[in-house]
Amino acid sequence: MEKLLKDRYLLLLSVSCFFLSLVLGLGLVLTADVNTAIDNSSNYYSKREGISGSVFFFIQNFKVALMLISGIFCFGLSTFLVLVINGFWLGGVIASQYLSGTSIVDLCLSILPHGIFEIPALLLSGYIGFIGLKFYFQKKNWKRSMVTIGIIILLLILAGAVEGFITPKYI
Repeated sequence: MEKLLKDRYLLLLSVSCFFLSLVLGLGLVLTADVNTAIDNSSNYYSKREGISGSVFFFIQNFKVALMLISGIFCFGLSTFLVLVINGFWLGGVIASQYLSGTSIVDLCLSILPHGIFEIPALLLSGYIGFIGLKFYFQKKNWKRSMVTIGIIILLLILAGAVEGFITPKYI
């Protein structure tokens, strides 16, 4: 893995962007003056179970991964924006679900099983996107990038399978 991620600072940049915006999203929603209950009656997973749900979630996550990877062509700008938006969104969703009465255990059961695969895949995609910061100025190692993309696809397939088959059982 060390040879695969030669530029660890790019991975650290990816992780930092995502988690700092996640904390910001959590903080903003938790400190907001909420006078009305959040409508929690709609279940996102109600019609997205089984193989069709797995394929749906894989495709959605793959689109995000492609947007993150596209930063390789624009000096990491799109990667930065997508990481910040996704981190902020996840933090806001977690905080709003918590405020609506969802327990910490239920939050963990709805995110962790597939998030174990999905979040690292997206952070690795961010890593590749941030390679755009030096892409045009240094020798390219396409083999390393292709292996990383293979790992990302494998992680997204696993995340989609878990999100389609396991996560709906906990919600």
